[in-house]
Amino acid sequence: MSNTVEVELTQYEINLLLEYAYPFDEEKEQLLQYKDMRGVHTIKIDCYYLPLLIGDLVYSAKKINSEKILNEFDMLCVLLENAENNI
Repeated sequence: MSNTVEVELTQYEINLLLEYAYPFDEEKEQLLQYKDMRGVHTIKIDCYYLPLLIGDLVYSAKKINSEKILNEFDMLCVLLENAENNI
């Protein structure tokens, strides 16, 4: 079993994770590489940290008033949960 999962993220989703989640160093470095690059990027996330990122988004969502951003959080969480379920 692999210790990482590959997730395809848009530039916007990457920026959401950087702003509202608390990625650990290795994941943060990867996300920062693609922060300003348009398109879809394949990111490798350690299986241990994947549910933590989801939890961070859920925690941050409690402080967000924008329905648009909450919907984007929801879609991103579903994407990450699907990746988690395919481990």
